[in-house]
Amino acid sequence: MLLLVLACATPEDSGPVYDPDPIVIIGGDRPAAVTLPANYSVDRTWPLVVLLHGYGASGAIQDLVFGLGERVDELGFVLVVPEGTKDTDGNAFWNATPECCDFGNTGVDDVAYLTALIDEAEARYPVSTVRLVGHSNGGYMSYRMACEVPERLDRIAVLAGAVYADESDCHGTEPVSVLHIHGTLDDSVAYDSTEGHAGAEESVGRWVEKAGCGATPAVLESRDYLDQVDGSETSASQWSGCAGGRDLQLWTATGGDHLWFPTLDAFKDDVAAWLVTD
Repeated sequence: MLLLVLACATPEDSGPVYDPDPIVIIGGDRPAAVTLPANYSVDRTWPLVVLLHGYGASGAIQDLVFGLGERVDELGFVLVVPEGTKDTDGNAFWNATPECCDFGNTGVDDVAYLTALIDEAEARYPVSTVRLVGHSNGGYMSYRMACEVPERLDRIAVLAGAVYADESDCHGTEPVSVLHIHGTLDDSVAYDSTEGHAGAEESVGRWVEKAGCGATPAVLESRDYLDQVDGSETSASQWSGCAGGRDLQLWTATGGDHLWFPTLDAFKDDVAAWLVTD
């Protein structure tokens, strides 16, 4: 009997074994580029940052705004840059919310795609946390991911995007940390709420409510993020008392438009630092 027990015994599961020299293209039929820090090692864990481009843009073009690829080494994170599918006009897009941007009604399931991409990244690299950052359509998509799979995310940073206009479409109740950045003169995705559109304050306010934060945010120092606007045009607000230590912030750029291009290094530094903060 003793011999039989020993023969059937299996070694304990020690968890995933990561390749110390991993591939840097993942995603299968919809490949995504991966940038690893120069000191990448499987002996520690790394924040995973997924960059989502705006409508008609690409990952490489979008990173001219955020500069994440240039900050991978300094801040120590794994960067994944996927691409949306193309519509009949040849514009790459994410199927985020009814407002933006599956204008051809293709029904492509980008939630499933991005969730599978995160799954693959977590299987290949020792990931500690998952963060999304997106501009415009990519911001809408970040909010949709937070609405549908909040348990898979820790933080989202949204530049000139918006959450579902109808709050009932956002099914997730688990809060995530949100940084919403928006210019007051955005004529593509309005700063203020309108019929069929949740503005910047409403979008982040939904997540403030989910996280049970205090009603009145603290006003932080003003920042100079846009070289096309004179002075320190961006005011920052941060809520306190949020569940689970969630960080909810709104950065409002008075006089800022939709593109945020080019932006000053201070903007890129501060967004990247927020994304990798524990």
